[in-house]
Amino acid sequence: MQKETIRILHFSDIHVGTLLRHIHWKKWFSKRAVGAINLLRGRSKYFDEVEEKMAALVAFEKENDIDVVINTGDYTALGLESELELAKALVAPMMIPPQRYVTVPGNHDIYVHEANSHYRFSEQFCSVLQNDLPEYCAGGHFPLVRLVGEHLAVIALNSAKPNPWPWRSDGHIPTVQLRSFEKMLEDPRLEGRFLCVITHYAPRLASGEPDKRLHGLHNADDFLRICSRIDKGMILFGHVHRTYRVDIPEVSIPLFCAGSATMEGREGAWIYEVDKEGNLKERRIVWKGAHYQTVSS
Repeated sequence: MQKETIRILHFSDIHVGTLLRHIHWKKWFSKRAVGAINLLRGRSKYFDEVEEKMAALVAFEKENDIDVVINTGDYTALGLESELELAKALVAPMMIPPQRYVTVPGNHDIYVHEANSHYRFSEQFCSVLQNDLPEYCAGGHFPLVRLVGEHLAVIALNSAKPNPWPWRSDGHIPTVQLRSFEKMLEDPRLEGRFLCVITHYAPRLASGEPDKRLHGLHNADDFLRICSRIDKGMILFGHVHRTYRVDIPEVSIPLFCAGSATMEGREGAWIYEVDKEGNLKERRIVWKGAHYQTVSS
């Protein structure tokens, strides 16, 4: 890709659900039972139109000459295989070609401790988990690096983990991933590139403050300390269902939360444009009842 300006679509937290009667009885003896009760009590109504909204987002992506698509996780509501399969089908048109789609799992995608919970996400999205610098992998597929053209790179870190207790939805980037990420920043193949660092959890809220202990990223300070070495770039994430940009003193690069692309009343996402000098322009995307459109940020 030799374009002067690269256009990036960033969305997150689509929370595809499944019919509860299709859940095998054995899967109810876990945190998933509480999640299912929350869906029955009304949370699911905020995501009733996921399929229609995702079809509209796919159309938006095609109409706006997007070069790279980034999804920062939480494809599902309960981490079920059927939900992951449906979510993959909804985003599949954006995954062509696969090297132009970069993603990480969210905490809902590996919702509970099960024998194969860590592998379901990889099985469904294996085609877009290819790594251009595989020597830095320090746990599964991550850190994952995608080199885009001559002047941009996407670095993906996995901060999602199962939370067995219903009152916890916190995350953590494994120390081995952070060490590998820090070493990676010295690699000459990244020198001079604009770096998009993506993970699921928000290192800071819109206020600039850390998230709550039981909902946030435990080692956000360590993560931001490493990111402070980046001169040109941005940090992208989801988890918090509000779309915002925040600039904080800890790092010189901006932080962007995509919010949720499909939650009723809060639908949002971002388009970024990065030129070969590393200049960044961003525009918010909002839902207008039948389609998505950009607005000034």
